[in-house]
Amino acid sequence: MTACTTSVIANFEVANHTAFDIDSLKIEPNISEIGKFISLKKNKKAAYKSDMTTIAKTDGAYQISFLINGKKKTQIFGYFSNGYPSEIITKIEIEKDTILINQVFEE
Repeated sequence: MTACTTSVIANFEVANHTAFDIDSLKIEPNISEIGKFISLKKNKKAAYKSDMTTIAKTDGAYQISFLINGKKKTQIFGYFSNGYPSEIITKIEIEKDTILINQVFEE
């Protein structure tokens, strides 16, 4: 008997609506060390995938963190249950003075 492994991926779309480039952006929980951090030029957007395959099967929240204009920003948001995302995709818009989060649960 062989075990079946299925990846558990949380999908994000991140848009930078600021006048500055963003560096060292990550969204946790993310157990993959490869591609964990991204950079995002001003007025650009990017897809980000957070690998949740091997995290504990518990409930929790996501956290986004990044560097912008020499300052570190972090925000906790959303919810996952039993180690699985509830949403299809989370759209994140980084503005000059806030971070807007829109979780999409169905297409």
